[in-house]
Amino acid sequence: MLSVINTMVIGVCEYQISSEETDAIDARYLASDDMRLGGAICSGRARGDTSNGFPGDYHVQYFDAKGELTGDFDLHIEPVGHSYRLTWCNRPENAGLPAASGEVVFEGIGFLSGDRSMVLAYWMAEKVSSAMQGVPLNPTF
Repeated sequence: MLSVINTMVIGVCEYQISSEETDAIDARYLASDDMRLGGAICSGRARGDTSNGFPGDYHVQYFDAKGELTGDFDLHIEPVGHSYRLTWCNRPENAGLPAASGEVVFEGIGFLSGDRSMVLAYWMAEKVSSAMQGVPLNPTF
């Protein structure tokens, strides 16, 4: 059964396992609220064990188009058949989010687009999104 996602933020992202740095994943992303700002492509960097590809646990930071930090999360990537399920949990550094440390803030799904790359869609978790209704969204992820 297909369910409806009720969220303030939805986006697309590309992850690339770094060929220059061990245990690092580079990200490029675009969030729905970035479209109001001209559709700037933003960036991110995840650190964790990439020896088995993407599955695993990472510390990830995201930056806006100006290079300013917009999010700091614990990322979990798990395989589901030939695709992946992703969850981003809040860290204490994100005190401005209406989510406890360790609470899921974003969820996503993705698939491999190359040997070292993944494309994915993500959305803000409904509980966090509901808590933010009426509040300007910052950070955007």
